[in-house]
Amino acid sequence: MVVESSGESVDMGGAPSPAASPESLPGPPRRRRWVLASCLTIAVLVVAAIVAFTLVSANRAFDGAAADLSAADESAADADASLRAAADETTDAAERAGQILALATDDLVDAGTRTSFAEATTAALAATAEADALLGEPLETEPLGKQLLPWDLLAEADAMREDASALEERKADADATRRSVAESEQTMTTAAEAMFASAGPAAAALEAMNVSAVSLVVLDFRDASEAVAGQQGLGSGALTAFTAYAAAGGNLKQSQQSELAEKAGPLLTTRLEIEEYARSIAGGVVLDFDWAPLVNGLGGDRGLSGMATWNTARGGFSTITLSDSIAETWPSPDSRAIVTHEVGHSITSKCSALFDSTSGPANEEWATAWAISMGQTAEGNGVQAYGYPSQSMIDAASGCR
Repeated sequence: MVVESSGESVDMGGAPSPAASPESLPGPPRRRRWVLASCLTIAVLVVAAIVAFTLVSANRAFDGAAADLSAADESAADADASLRAAADETTDAAERAGQILALATDDLVDAGTRTSFAEATTAALAATAEADALLGEPLETEPLGKQLLPWDLLAEADAMREDASALEERKADADATRRSVAESEQTMTTAAEAMFASAGPAAAALEAMNVSAVSLVVLDFRDASEAVAGQQGLGSGALTAFTAYAAAGGNLKQSQQSELAEKAGPLLTTRLEIEEYARSIAGGVVLDFDWAPLVNGLGGDRGLSGMATWNTARGGFSTITLSDSIAETWPSPDSRAIVTHEVGHSITSKCSALFDSTSGPANEEWATAWAISMGQTAEGNGVQAYGYPSQSMIDAASGCR
């Protein structure tokens, strides 16, 4: 059948239309190919960007962790150095403390302060031992080699962060131990200074037990005890001062024994009583005593005699020589008067400016006047030998005590 329309005819018969050839089919649009290519390119770029970002991030993490580890290592090393210095200083001080304690007998210092000092020294040594133990643990400061792959870099960064954290803990431990060491040293030093201060009263008591020691030994002992009492800290000066003090204490006791041995005999008790009386009125002048059968050719059945020398140095000291007859007649008025006269010579060492102490006659007038000013009226006061002193000399002597 043929249908006509608009001047055209179409054969609608049952005959089939011829098949289209492959060459006649349309191909894929060019735009689709471009989109696919673009997507692939973008995907590649995204992957590359991710890889680059990951690598850069991993490197930055590694570098940051390495920097933190280096800083932590430096801080820990500084803390260790500070601890080492503090421990060494405290150890040195504790060693000197031990040497001082070995010399610090109970007659040189107060026993209670010595015990406190010993305990503080033991505690300081324990603190330094703790410091030595900590410092004996090595610091882990080995840097890691930089790897290529990001996951290796990140693993190394984590490891370095752990090491840095450990170093920070080490620094904290070192700082805490250093504070403990410093506190123990301060406690030890404070205890040492308390013991040093106790040397003053202890020395005075020891001197009182050894009054017969010769004057220069006594003065050396006083100087040594004052040097110790003024010590601050546990430096080498403290050890030097205490060593000298202990030696001076030994010399004091030895001198006492030597003097007592020289004075031994039936008159010993009386001699010591006379010496005690003389010291009690000497105004702090350190006195030495010698005894002899004759003094200036007098003594025994020739009467009583004495003589004295004096020195203004070191606060004043003097040597009095008395005849044995004074001890044999003690405490007669004349024996007491002549001893007082000789102490009048001795005390010149602190009152020499009150008269012409360069004149021999003036010295005898002074000693006689001084004995009179002390209430001694017996002729042994010097009146018999040197005449009666002027009232002005008696008045001057009354001002010297």
